[in-house]
Amino acid sequence: MSPKQVPQKSKKPASWTTVQRAAEIEFEEKRSRFIGLCFTIRDKAEAESELNAVRRRFPDATHHVFAWQTIFPENAGRYSDDGEPQGTAGLPVLDVLKKRGIDQAEIVVVRYFGGILLGAGGLVRAYSRAAASALDAASPLDAASPLRMCLRRKYRVTAPYDSYERLRYQLEKEGFYQETADFGLDVEWNVSTDLRREAELARLLADHSAGAALMEYIGEGYSPEKP
Repeated sequence: MSPKQVPQKSKKPASWTTVQRAAEIEFEEKRSRFIGLCFTIRDKAEAESELNAVRRRFPDATHHVFAWQTIFPENAGRYSDDGEPQGTAGLPVLDVLKKRGIDQAEIVVVRYFGGILLGAGGLVRAYSRAAASALDAASPLDAASPLRMCLRRKYRVTAPYDSYERLRYQLEKEGFYQETADFGLDVEWNVSTDLRREAELARLLADHSAGAALMEYIGEGYSPEKP
């Protein structure tokens, strides 16, 4: 069966939820081997790239069922039964993504047929199990799953070395998202904030650096919500 497009709304999201990491699970159902793989993706091109990589890794598999959906930078999605009876494979995998509210993610379920027919109901259960198990492995409970990404304004902060550790601590304490720092003549790193907290960020930087820290707006972007 050819891949089907998933209808989507066209609206730039304030936030979206995805998985923590790539993951892979495997189980056997009536001699058929099911391998569920989950990936984070940026867009359609990356979804296709991940799918092709799975096909190359398991070239002799009977089916390579998949479903994916994105919300940023484009609302899009696709799924495919890849030769399984219509509605028994790709759509159940997509339903798992939708019911969990997971975007920017793809699930591929590889099946090696074991010689015993599972029936329509059995196929739906097996593919749903593979998708759900792959999602569970991609967002383990000890990683505060799943991961919610929020649209924020991003600033490039420049500060003297003698202020950096103090600023870093205070920003962390107040819940501002920070990226890895670059150490040159001064210390530079990106800090993200909600629109309503921009003035608070400016005050914090000034108060804890004696006015020496600078902040430069560099655009909007998504960063993880603090747990």
